[in-house]
Amino acid sequence: MIKMAGASLIIAATSLWGMLAADRVRNQSAQMQYLKKIIYRLRSETLYARAFLSEAFRNIAETSEEPYSGWLLFMSQELEQRQGVRFSQVWETGILQKLKTADLPEPVCQRLLGLGGQLGNADVEMQVRILDLFLEELEHTMEEMREEQKSKIKLYHCMGVMSGIFLTILLI
Repeated sequence: MIKMAGASLIIAATSLWGMLAADRVRNQSAQMQYLKKIIYRLRSETLYARAFLSEAFRNIAETSEEPYSGWLLFMSQELEQRQGVRFSQVWETGILQKLKTADLPEPVCQRLLGLGGQLGNADVEMQVRILDLFLEELEHTMEEMREEQKSKIKLYHCMGVMSGIFLTILLI
């Protein structure tokens, strides 16, 4: 009786692990979608409102969710203070400090870090082009992830259940 309860608990625990891993894959996709929305808003603020970056970040932060709103507010405050620090350094610091809980995939984080080195040095039209290029790259990455996402989710669910069964057999 105790062996059956233990076996059930092991299978349940590993199945839960599989479901959590699958949820992480889904969450990464949702985070990338939200980042895309923020970059589109930044593009609009830059192109149509002709807002300075600090003002654009503050406007977008008002309606954004955490951790993005904290990141955008940090960016806005740092740019308004202008303590002799380059925009790319402020951008990198903001991403590394404020977006570490965003659960973005590593390639997207690297591209996002690279975006900061290009944004602060250009005029409005060039900034819009840079944002358009980033959005294209992000969309391409999201397409690749969509193809992998379904198979990864199934794999994580199966691996969770199967590893629980395997451990149960080993222990019995």
